[in-house]
Amino acid sequence: QLHSNFRGTSIHFERYAQTPGPSVSVRLRFRAPYRSISESSSGHDRSKSLLIRRSVVATILLGGFAVSYGVFPAKPRALESPDSEEEAQAWGYQKYAPVNSPRSLVHADGMLRWEEGSQTVGGSVLRTDHVQVPSNFPPEDMLMQTKATDDAGLLWLITGVFDGHAGVETAQALQQHLIHYLIRELKADTGELLSSREADQAIKRAFLDLDREIMEVARQAVEEPRFLADAISEIGPAYSGSCALISYWNEEVKEVKVACVGDSRAVLGRRNDAGQWEAIPLSIDQTGRNKSEVARLEADHPSEPDMIQKGRLLGLAVTRAFGDCRWKWSREIQEKARNRFFGPNLREPLLTPPYLTADPVITTTQIDPDRGDFIIMASDGLWDLLSSEKAVDLVGRWMKVHDVASSSPSADLAKVGPDVLAPNDLSERMKPVPDMKYTNRKTTAEKDFVVVDENAATHLARNALGGGNEDVLTGMFTAGPPLSRELRYVMSFPDSSA
Repeated sequence: QLHSNFRGTSIHFERYAQTPGPSVSVRLRFRAPYRSISESSSGHDRSKSLLIRRSVVATILLGGFAVSYGVFPAKPRALESPDSEEEAQAWGYQKYAPVNSPRSLVHADGMLRWEEGSQTVGGSVLRTDHVQVPSNFPPEDMLMQTKATDDAGLLWLITGVFDGHAGVETAQALQQHLIHYLIRELKADTGELLSSREADQAIKRAFLDLDREIMEVARQAVEEPRFLADAISEIGPAYSGSCALISYWNEEVKEVKVACVGDSRAVLGRRNDAGQWEAIPLSIDQTGRNKSEVARLEADHPSEPDMIQKGRLLGLAVTRAFGDCRWKWSREIQEKARNRFFGPNLREPLLTPPYLTADPVITTTQIDPDRGDFIIMASDGLWDLLSSEKAVDLVGRWMKVHDVASSSPSADLAKVGPDVLAPNDLSERMKPVPDMKYTNRKTTAEKDFVVVDENAATHLARNALGGGNEDVLTGMFTAGPPLSRELRYVMSFPDSSA
């Protein structure tokens, strides 16, 4: 694109990738002699005189960084400012206003439902609802669900929640590949029924084999000749990391196996003999605050009594994960990765790696549809805001309003919302509380719990992020990254087996 620039010539070139990849913007301005310029602004008869020297300016944007170089204009001899508000408007000046406008309830509602969905499954599993409320972009978390049927109906259902960190690549790898490893090891594509113990061993092999291949492909890329693009592609899933939570439902034996690596959590909701909902844990958070995990690590690394500080393993909250080369590779390989392919800094003191494992802890639970059983699977973002008991209670409230046994999910739940949404301007209906400390809020007050969603997962996410408290809910969705990571981070996947 060529255009006039003070009687000189400016060349502006931009190229934007249509698919994920680097975008490039280059701007060049060519040097010219000093030139005095006079121009008049509408609305007044005062002229402005500037002495400007042509300059060379080059700005290059590539991916996530920018580099600028140039010889800039000489200091003007006279540069005037507007004397009044009217003159400023005439000159085109605009008064400062925040760039990120406050979200209304309508906006927050739309963002909350953006990644929701629902599916009728069959057999004993009536339906599954899911939602993802990302705190950054691109989201580092992934969902997966696969089922098998025959002429008689449902055979099995596998559901996964993958909570990534330090990048999205590991979670993407799990979403795309773990299901194939599970099907192979469980012989799920042959119709052969494994014993419960055999199924446990098959799931363990699937987890460990995939993590081993992720790390080995990355190690080979570090140590062998590679083009940069190939190396980055192969090393990415090892540089980043991810937790994994898998449920395997076997229709024939009416039992569910839950395999957990990391701190995502699965909880069973079940009515007791008194008709009240109970929360039954199907997984245990694997963090540096889990005494059994600490004992395991201390037994494996007896010479490193200080490797866990303030509940973190060399700075990491979880004690099991896929990827995460900084907690698995030797110092030699990590230094080579850093020197050759921009690898992350080492976690010190790095004495006896590997510290992390992708070996899952597996539980097996018999499901009782007569008790209205349902399962909630969610990343730690939900559990940071809701206890297991409150989450089960909220789904129980939702089930009072929605008869999942007699109705199918809407074709497009993203278009189904509350009957009435409040007007956009919160200030017209409320006044802010003086000196309100929103940082003191740990969970939504029970008085603010609401049932307004057709999707059970969205219902959980809404109530975790503020429920009927419009002030808190809209504030949660106004924040952008990195602040949003401290405020919202929810992924939930309730399965209804009532």
